[in-house]
This record gives sequence, structure tokens and C-alpha cells, in this order.
Amino acid sequence: MEPTIITKPAFTAVGMKYRGKNATKMEIPQLWEAFIPRKDEIKHLSTPQISYGVMDNYDPATGDFDYLAGFGVDRAEDVPQGMMRWDVPEQRYAVFACNLRTIHQVFDFIYSQWLPQSSYQRAEGPEFELYDEHYCDDDSPLYIYIPIQ
Repeated sequence: MEPTIITKPAFTAVGMKYRGKNATKMEIPQLWEAFIPRKDEIKHLSTPQISYGVMDNYDPATGDFDYLAGFGVDRAEDVPQGMMRWDVPEQRYAVFACNLRTIHQVFDFIYSQWLPQSSYQRAEGPEFELYDEHYCDDDSPLYIYIPIQ
């Protein structure tokens, strides 16, 4: 499984945040279930068909991380109550295709095999999942973006 290497311009996402380990693998899906009905509260969506699962602030001591379920915006004005804004910088990424059924195996592959055996290192900054206009169910393609240098 070889990734595509791209440079993605900076973007801003607005959405709802979870902090934890996703220990039961249900916490993040539950966040999305709570968030999607509130999508229309977000103003200035840049591409309404594209959503992001942005991960950052990983704590290796506890395994906790922040995860934002959100949508890209052109302007982050009037962020709805209970939501927040995250700015993701322009970055070079290794992009891996998967679906919700394989996402955990692909993340394991990235960090246990691909990164250690590649000529790249993980760069500082958030990684994210991109759900494009073709995403409609657990078998639909989605894309994991890992910042690299």
C-alpha cells in the first residue's frame, strides 16, 4: 500500500471536538452522530460535501488525543456554541486510501510499517481523515493524510 505524496494548502475546519483514546472505537463515531445534525449551523462552508476528522495533541503517556469532526470553512466567523475552529497549516502529506471498515488497520500499517520503512518522518502538526463527495457508507473511500518531512 503506497501513499500519494501531496502538498495540501492550509485550511480551517469548524466542528465538534472529542478528547480521549477512542478506547471502545465508538467514541469518534458517536461524536460524528452528534455533530452531523448540526452541520447547517456552520456558516461559510468551503465545500459542503467534504468533511474532516482532524487529529492533534497526541499524548504518548496517556494515549489521549484531540479529534475534531468538522467541515472546511472559508471564514470562521460566528462559530456555533459547542463547536470550535481549527487551523490546519499547509503541509506535505502522505495520503492513504481506505474505508471505515479498514481505517484502524491502515493507521496501524502507517505507523508500524510504512513510516519506519519509508524515507519520510512524521512532521509536526495535525493529521486528518478526508471524507469527500463520494463518501456515503462504511465501504466508501476516505483518505488519511499524515504530515511528513
